[in-house]
Amino acid sequence: MHKTKKIISCFAICVLIFSLCACGEKSSDNAAIYGETIAGLEDNELFAIVDTNASSPVLLVTSQVYDDRLGNQAALNCEVYYLVDKEVKNVGTIESMGTAYPISYDETGIYAASGHAMQRFEIEESGALKLAESILEQFDESGNATYTMEKGDETKVITEEEYYTAFRKYSGATIVSFSYGASDTSTSNIN
Repeated sequence: MHKTKKIISCFAICVLIFSLCACGEKSSDNAAIYGETIAGLEDNELFAIVDTNASSPVLLVTSQVYDDRLGNQAALNCEVYYLVDKEVKNVGTIESMGTAYPISYDETGIYAASGHAMQRFEIEESGALKLAESILEQFDESGNATYTMEKGDETKVITEEEYYTAFRKYSGATIVSFSYGASDTSTSNIN
């Protein structure tokens, strides 16, 4: 049984590499960068390769997904891998709070959220995962809301309107759709 699993895994990896290579120059770069890392994933791990603010695509890996009813195998948390000094490294973890807030991305970064917060992460030139922006809604004992935004080393109180404007960035981002192999990789903007 273990030998059969290994043969199927090797076949899936070969299909993945050939599929990524067939999608164009960028996809062959993805296969060259992440092929070995993807081949080393555990049986229960899914992945997605996404384009963000980083100079190269970013590999996201998770072991827990759910059907978001929009056609995505979405996740609440994932490990982030990136090419650093010619080596693929795990550069951090991103976590959302609740199935209404799946991990998402756009050209500015990777997003996580909850009912009262949103975080946007970026990959720095050094390859480090950085919290670039965070907004938070907090309530006092009387139920009055206070909104704060953190960008870099600066934290400031913002208006409710500014809070919702910032949160719309998350709402407009693409939900990461994770997959086990090459069959769904096109949904993660690899082409």
